[in-house]
Amino acid sequence: MERALDDLTVLDISTTPAGAWCSRLLADFGADVLVAEPPGGSPLRQLEPLDSDGKSIPAEYWLANKRSRVIDRTTAEGRGELVDLARRAHVLVSSASPAELQTLGLHYEDIGSARLVMVHVTPYGVVGPLAGQPANDLSVAARSGWASINGFASREPLKPSGWQASYCGGVAAFIAVLAALHEREITGLGQEIDVSTLDAMLAAYAPAFLRAQYTDEPLMRKESGDLLAGPVPVKDGYFALTLSRAQFWRDAMNLLELPDLAEDPRWEASWYRQAHKDEYIERVTTQMAKWKKSDLFDELAARRVVAGPVLTMEELSENEHLAGRGFWQETPGGKVFPGAPAKLSETPWEIRKGAPGPGEDKSETRWPTLLGRSPAPKSGRVGPLEGIQGIVLTQAWAGTFCTELLGFLGADIVQVEVRKRFDSWRGEASRPMGEKLDAIPTAQHPWNTHFLYNSVNLNKRCVTLDLQEERGRDVFLDLVKHADVVAENFSPRVMGNLGIGHDVLRAINPGIILCSLSAYGHDGPWANVPGIGGTIEPSSGMSALLGYEDGPPMNSGQMYPDAVAGYYGAASILAALRYRDRTGRGQFVDLSMMEANLAHTGDAALEYLRNGTQRARMGNRHTTFAPHGIYRCAGDEQWIAIACETDEQWRALLAVAGGAIEGVDGWQAAAGRKSSEASLDAALSAWTAGQNRDALVESLVTAGVIAAPVLDGLELADDVSARERGILVDIEHVEVGHMQQLASPFRFGGSDPVPIRPAPLHGEHSLEVFQQFLGMSEEEYAALVAAGITGMGPPDQVEEQAHA
Repeated sequence: MERALDDLTVLDISTTPAGAWCSRLLADFGADVLVAEPPGGSPLRQLEPLDSDGKSIPAEYWLANKRSRVIDRTTAEGRGELVDLARRAHVLVSSASPAELQTLGLHYEDIGSARLVMVHVTPYGVVGPLAGQPANDLSVAARSGWASINGFASREPLKPSGWQASYCGGVAAFIAVLAALHEREITGLGQEIDVSTLDAMLAAYAPAFLRAQYTDEPLMRKESGDLLAGPVPVKDGYFALTLSRAQFWRDAMNLLELPDLAEDPRWEASWYRQAHKDEYIERVTTQMAKWKKSDLFDELAARRVVAGPVLTMEELSENEHLAGRGFWQETPGGKVFPGAPAKLSETPWEIRKGAPGPGEDKSETRWPTLLGRSPAPKSGRVGPLEGIQGIVLTQAWAGTFCTELLGFLGADIVQVEVRKRFDSWRGEASRPMGEKLDAIPTAQHPWNTHFLYNSVNLNKRCVTLDLQEERGRDVFLDLVKHADVVAENFSPRVMGNLGIGHDVLRAINPGIILCSLSAYGHDGPWANVPGIGGTIEPSSGMSALLGYEDGPPMNSGQMYPDAVAGYYGAASILAALRYRDRTGRGQFVDLSMMEANLAHTGDAALEYLRNGTQRARMGNRHTTFAPHGIYRCAGDEQWIAIACETDEQWRALLAVAGGAIEGVDGWQAAAGRKSSEASLDAALSAWTAGQNRDALVESLVTAGVIAAPVLDGLELADDVSARERGILVDIEHVEVGHMQQLASPFRFGGSDPVPIRPAPLHGEHSLEVFQQFLGMSEEEYAALVAAGITGMGPPDQVEEQAHA
């Protein structure tokens, strides 16, 4: 069986979950990955929970599909072996600091392989004001804004569950590596890449950040029990119900036997439901509590109401839809693993073997030397994907974020929007978004100024077409002839119903890469069930893991699963592009948001498969380390994240506290701290409550302790690190004016930075694109505008545009 990356060799010297996840993805798509472990094994192997044999379950998940060799980095012989392997590898994955790399002789310039792609995957990056500071997923959650929006307003902020920051950093690094490998096919040159887990999480936080810039108010945590914020109790668990559209509302209220709410037209407006939620939420949740979640899901799905049950890992392991899609996979040794984040038609993802033991691989590594010993110069290209053409039908968040990532890498992304109905993230055409816009002296249209759309559509051009009309479809199909990539995130039947199904597109352009991002994928019992991030989060097992130890399951503060799906959409497209670079053959990518997000809960799924246990909600706690939490400081909404992963860090924390923490007896060793974590957290909280947040962060970090401020969307606008690393940029939008936005999480050493452009106006580039690719005249374009096939703004402006 062919695999997308089966020509690649990868040396992984990383010691973090993010680095391990990057190389795991490379291995899953076919690369030969060799993990260089120190004597005694990787630190990852010490992480809990453990299986019945005393082995780390997270390490089993992250190290699968790889080979392992023990190499002693403290000896000259070991360092020489690492350098030799690096010179033979196509890709080198590292989480080491520049000083550590200097000691190992593994600075990029020292390796001297001009074709090598080397990716650094670290919490804060290898350059920038935070580089080298002690950090982990907790501190990244705090600094990225995510903690500030997760949890209840009356309690401490929450980090995303598990190792979400590491997973996002790992897949972002994977994307960057494949983009660099594509560029290497053109230039012959490798390059050095700097990816931080913080930047990866900031990119995923972009909608909440831009909302704060529009309104001067950060998105914050919501009150408990809010039906509009996440899952609520039903008879046998929890359930999330989406009521964003009027039809969803009517159908759901009728099903729940609340006809007065269904029939009163006032409730059809989403703004009215939000403003008057206290008048109906208790009634709705009371009715929902009478249902079993599977029955409620089936009835709502039959009415095409977007909803989702909170599924546990046990329920997911037995889920009929996942079974129907063959999601769970078994190794030749008989071990079951979570499956692929996306299905590639020509080069299937494969779990070939479980995690190796430390040094298990004794065979000789017969990688040919790549060399060319001069360091790689810059290629002069603007982004590694310069020259790649995307014609995309993406909307809302998952699909638009996927294609925005490609735009950040230099691809030309032409977004085709439906002529007669706006992308839902453009907002309602009759309601402007953000009072702040009133003071800006520009011509404004609400569909061009919504923060949601403008936050996830940077670096794109936009055309409009009525795809229900034959002339609109013909123009679209002519554009597809020029495309390398077509992406869409409709439900599976939409493209076929429009007459532009994937078989039609492949017939026009056999080398094309087609990516469909849908809620549940193109086959299986739930294929045609609608879904969005707010319902995928519960159905993928994420909501069951997110929450306080003594609280219910939760959804994240904004629809995190969309960002995850976007990352894996881009990753899968680039894996397919790598295969096409070698063979000339395109393929179809079927991405299920449910399965893509299961990749990020895979370690918890594996815990159930190995031990039969559902991981409990842990708040901000860690499976292994203590303290590991978020604590209140002096002032309103001032919080600090603190973690100690070593006894040395704990002693450093005590030194900073200067005897102010009571009850420290028995906490000198990690086991003692973990076994009395509640008392430990109470003692820390009593101490931090009187401290200035930023001063305490500085003192702890200087002492070598993991610490970070919990930043909100407004505070991030002043973040020096984000500015210096280039992810926080200034944008000048023709209707919105000047705004700061979060942009690309990628830093490449071998190609020039891709300039960041604002989100396009509705139909802004229609004439430009049609002229460029189709040679269309202005008269032909005017005729299409007059017929309502294309144009800018809503269709009732067609006559004005045609005669402008």
